[in-house]
Amino acid sequence: MQNIEEVSVKIIASAGDALAQMVQALDAARVGDFEKADSLMQQASLSITEAHKVQTGLITQEAQGIKSEYSILMVHAQDHLMNAMLAQILIKEMIQLYRKLAEVSKGGKFN
Repeated sequence: MQNIEEVSVKIIASAGDALAQMVQALDAARVGDFEKADSLMQQASLSITEAHKVQTGLITQEAQGIKSEYSILMVHAQDHLMNAMLAQILIKEMIQLYRKLAEVSKGGKFN
C-alpha cells in the first residue's frame, strides 16, 4: 500500500495534466483546429481516468477496512480531480459551440 502523500500526488498530477490538456483543446477549438482539440480531449480523458483509478483504489481499500489517515493533501487532490471532471463536461460543450459557430460561419444553420 502506498502512503497517502504518494497517492495524493498521483491524483494531483493526473488531474493537473488533464486540465492543462483540456485548456489546450479549448484553445485549438477557438482557432478551428478541431482535430487537435479532439486529440487533446482524448488525452485529457485518459489522464482523468488515471486519477480516478487511483482514487478508486483508495475507496476500495477503505471498503475493505483499510482506513487512510486524514490528509489535507488528499483533500487538495480530490479537489483537483473534481475540478478536472467538471471542466471536462464544460469544455466539451464549449468545443461543440465552437464547432457550431464554425459551421454557421460557413453558411450552415445554428441548431
